[in-house]
Amino acid sequence: MDTQENYPAKALPYHRRSLRLPKHDYATSGVYFVTIRTKGHEPLFEIPELRTILIEQWEALPRRFPSITQDEFIIMPDHMHFIIWLNSLASNAPTLGRIVGAYKSLTTVAWIRYNKAKNLDYPGNFWLRNYFEIIISNRDQLEKIRQYIRNNPANLETREQ
Repeated sequence: MDTQENYPAKALPYHRRSLRLPKHDYATSGVYFVTIRTKGHEPLFEIPELRTILIEQWEALPRRFPSITQDEFIIMPDHMHFIIWLNSLASNAPTLGRIVGAYKSLTTVAWIRYNKAKNLDYPGNFWLRNYFEIIISNRDQLEKIRQYIRNNPANLETREQ
């Protein structure tokens, strides 16, 4: 029987190339700048109730993953940025992918429950499948990214005018 391993990646129409660095251990202690987007770049995060869910779940994340430290965080109309610190020395330290996956899952479930309770018809799964990250390697880069996150709402307003 043929298995997926027998076919070159290009022959599989549903094969997605990973955005992760192939040799990087995403459970290693480090600082990451993460961007996650809505499907189709829809401005769903302008919905106040969804925005509240995103904030509440972000604030609750350290209870689920005590070894993480949250840094800057911003919600834009169709995406969000955050900086997160991982501590691989903690017992049961999560990978970056596990953290992002849990956040996306928790927000999706909360949004679906909200919609069912209010009899609303919004899409349940609103996240783009993947996420983007930058491994922050020094203090200067960290400060530049923090500033970028802080300035993102003003930059959006400038672009829209």
